[in-house]
Amino acid sequence: METMHVVELEACTMAFLDGDVVHTHFKAEHLVRPDEVQAMFDVLEQEHRGRKVLLMVSMGDGTTLTGEARALASSEGSSRLIAADAIVVRDFSHQLAANVFVRHNKPHRPIRLFPDQEKALEWLKENHHLIEQDRP
Repeated sequence: METMHVVELEACTMAFLDGDVVHTHFKAEHLVRPDEVQAMFDVLEQEHRGRKVLLMVSMGDGTTLTGEARALASSEGSSRLIAADAIVVRDFSHQLAANVFVRHNKPHRPIRLFPDQEKALEWLKENHHLIEQDRP
């Protein structure tokens, strides 16, 4: 999948890929706050002009989201911007955090966990139909 461009934020790197896929990688050793999740949403909205994206999320070692950041990431508002999430889990701590997000926060969109980026991208491509076809 080809990278169209990259946006660097304090908490994460956002790579805009073809096929409406955005790979957000949260940087290592970081406790992600709600304002940092909001900054990511602001970039999504600006870059895609309100059109939904398919989001692949990965985390650096020692990184997690606060409870408030997880709540914002799973909110109704986030589902206006994100059609589906593929979360890449590399270790047990990421698996636990992702399971809390899925089971406790219950985002209102399809979400799956994957052991690697290749499988995550494959699943996201299969879910491209979730994005409204009419471009703004």
